[in-house]
Amino acid sequence: MNLRNLYILNTVVALGFALGFFLIGPFMLGLLGMENTAEARTLAQLIAVELVVGGVITFLARDVTDVKATGAINMGNFLAGVLGTVIALRAALTGVMGGFGYVVTATYLFIAIAFGYFQFMKPAR
Repeated sequence: MNLRNLYILNTVVALGFALGFFLIGPFMLGLLGMENTAEARTLAQLIAVELVVGGVITFLARDVTDVKATGAINMGNFLAGVLGTVIALRAALTGVMGGFGYVVTATYLFIAIAFGYFQFMKPAR
């Protein structure tokens, strides 16, 4: 996989989750084992806004070759992946999120590993 494909994959995943929270929020909350309250739906929609930001950034940057720009994007996504992995895993293990929480954990772990690889193991030149 090259960096361009990773950016496109990140776009698809981020926008997919965002659309899920926007269009079928109660269903998504149910998958995560969370109650369908107005507060939870609002928080899910606000999180979806940030997913749109990340997805649009990686989509628009898919052909960027500037080392500083890709380094910043990669580092931001790497850190988000690490933090997301820790938080989602804790939530899944403690029962805050249902079984789908492990899917969220795996998604964040993939993001951390993939962006970490391009940031630290195979940096752009």
